[in-house]
Amino acid sequence: MHILLVTDAWYPQVNGVVRTLDTVARLLRAAGHRVTLLTPEDKPTFPLPTYPEIRLALVSPGAVARQIDETRPDCIHIATDGPLGWFARRH
Repeated sequence: MHILLVTDAWYPQVNGVVRTLDTVARLLRAAGHRVTLLTPEDKPTFPLPTYPEIRLALVSPGAVARQIDETRPDCIHIATDGPLGWFARRH
């Protein structure tokens, strides 16, 4: 199965969400699944105003939709409520 994990929390952040999703992706792959991550990595980001250590991806709904369509996952898990999660859900 091809699983797309969508998260607004990713490295270089180190927190429970990032560590958990990294472990989940590793274990799913070890079980034979194909896992793709849609994260803020390699995207412009901005600091969350009330929590500047958290940086959110500066993306458009269309860009997220294109990434999902190109990936063609069997299922999508949206792990966080940020721009990536909102736009993935909207798609």
